[in-house]
Amino acid sequence: MSTTVTSLEMRLLHRCEIAFGQKMQLSDCLSNLATLVAFEKQGIQQCPANLSLPQYIHNSGYDSACGRVERQINQFVMPMLQLLCLSGNILNLLIYRLPYFQGSTSVHFLKVKAYANLVFVESRVLEVIHAWNVHADPAFETFYWYTKPYVITMASISGTVSTWMTLVITIETVLCVLLPFHFRQICTKRLSLIILFCFVLCSIFLHIPFIFSQTVISSPILKELENRQYNRCYWITNQYFMETYREPFYEYIQKTYYWLQITLSILIPNIAMLICSVLIVAQFSFKNHNESFSQRRKCVIRMTVATTLSHLLLEGPALLTFAAVARKGANSSDHGNNICILAHGNNLLSVINAATPFFVFLAFNEQFRRMSLIFIQVHFVPRRFMKKTSVPPHKLHGISSSVKLINASSFPSNYTHL
Repeated sequence: MSTTVTSLEMRLLHRCEIAFGQKMQLSDCLSNLATLVAFEKQGIQQCPANLSLPQYIHNSGYDSACGRVERQINQFVMPMLQLLCLSGNILNLLIYRLPYFQGSTSVHFLKVKAYANLVFVESRVLEVIHAWNVHADPAFETFYWYTKPYVITMASISGTVSTWMTLVITIETVLCVLLPFHFRQICTKRLSLIILFCFVLCSIFLHIPFIFSQTVISSPILKELENRQYNRCYWITNQYFMETYREPFYEYIQKTYYWLQITLSILIPNIAMLICSVLIVAQFSFKNHNESFSQRRKCVIRMTVATTLSHLLLEGPALLTFAAVARKGANSSDHGNNICILAHGNNLLSVINAATPFFVFLAFNEQFRRMSLIFIQVHFVPRRFMKKTSVPPHKLHGISSSVKLINASSFPSNYTHL
C-alpha cells in the first residue's frame, strides 16, 4: 500500500515539474493542479508568451490582515525609529569616549549594548524597502528572501546581547549599592571583558540553530490576468516563502530553540532585573543611604533603574508571543492573525527599546544631559551659531567644573556606568 502511495506521489510531482517547469512540494503541486483544472473547465487559456507579466509576486502574507499591519509599521514607523536609533546610539558611543568614563568597567558593556542596538534596529532596512516595494522586483525578492534567515539570526543575536548587557549593568549597580567598599575588587576590567566575551559567544550559539532549521522556497503559482485589452488568461509566476523544514527533527529543534530563547533571553533576565531593581530601590531609598552616595552614584542608580524598568515594560510582552510559538511551532495554523499581529507589536516594542536608550538617559540623568549638551555644542553646532545661542561662558565653566569635581570624588571611578 505504501509503495502505491509513493509511486502516485512521484507521478504527481513529476507531472507538476513538467507542467510548471520546476520541482515543488506535494501540497503546492496539488493546489496548482486543482487551479489548472478549474481554469481549463472555464475555458481560460494560458497567456501568450509575448505579454510582459510579473515573474515574481508577493506571497499571500503580504496582503493579509497581519501583513498589512507589518507593512504599515515598516513603512511609517520603522524609518523614524531607525533614525532615532542611529543618532542616539552614535551619540552614546561618542559620549562614552569622554574622559569622564575612563576607568569605568561598565562602559565596556554600554558600548557593546549600543553596537548591539544599532545592529538590531538597522538590520531591518531590508524590511522597510520590502514594505515599500509594492510590485515585487525579481532581483530584490531573491536577495531579500535568501538573506532573511541570516538577517533574523543577526538581529536575534544582537537583541539577546543587548538584553544581557542591560542585565549585567543592573547587577553591577546592585553590587555597588550593596558592597560599595568591595565593588572595585569584584568588578574588574578583566572580569568585565571575560563576561562580555562569554555572553556574546553564548548568544551566537543560542541563535545559530535558527539558520539551519529554516528553508526558503520559491513556489510557482497560477494567477489569472483580468484585463480589458486581452482575453481572460492565466500565467505562471513565483512567490517566496520562508518556513521550517517539515521533518519532525527540525520541528523539535525549532521548539527547543524558542523555549531556550524564552528562558535565557526573556524570562530569566527580566526576573533578575526586576529583583535587582527592587534591591536597588530598597537599599537606596528605604535605608537612608541617600546621603552616603555621591551625586554621580545617585545619577547612575536612577538611570540604571529607569533603563531596567523601560526594558521590562517594552520587552516583557514578547514572552506571550514566544510562548505561543514554542508551544505550537512557527508554522502552526492555530496562531491566526491575532498572534501574528501581537508578534509584530512586540517586535515594535523591542525596536523602541533599542532605539531610545540615549533619550532615557537624557530624561533621567541630569549629569548626562549637561555632558550631552556641551558635547553637541562643541562638536556639531557651527561656531558662528554658537556665539549667538550657546550657554554663556561663565555657565559653561560652571558645568565643566562640576564635571571635574565629580570626577575627583573619592568614590571608585569604575562605579560610573551610565
